[in-house]
Amino acid sequence: MDVVHGGLYLYEPPQVPKSGEDVRFVASGQEQLGLRPYIIMSRDLIQKGKTTAVAVPFTTKVHKANSYRIALPAGEFIKDFDATWDFADSVALCDNVRVIDTTRIIKRIGRLSDNGIFAVQLGLTFVFGIR
Repeated sequence: MDVVHGGLYLYEPPQVPKSGEDVRFVASGQEQLGLRPYIIMSRDLIQKGKTTAVAVPFTTKVHKANSYRIALPAGEFIKDFDATWDFADSVALCDNVRVIDTTRIIKRIGRLSDNGIFAVQLGLTFVFGIR
């Protein structure tokens, strides 16, 4: 799937079967698990022709917001016309940025407003100490 900067996609991190019915998630500590929206933050020119992209997950636990976990009201999410996902006030977890395999994306559900993208960029700037 081709992905675009600022696009919102449903993604579920990979799982590794440990035994027959038992599944162990490939995550530890505070890493986000489960199906959730991710925003693609890598530039279009960088990810063109690749099957990976840099993405930031969202949570609806708005109490997690701080200087690098960016609170975004539902109005900043622009839903694709055929998307069934209902957006709510959310937090971009910029400290949980990850490289995702775009072939594992379930579907595109919309995009973030320009103001929302800028806010997430500021969160990433803080996390990475970019001046």
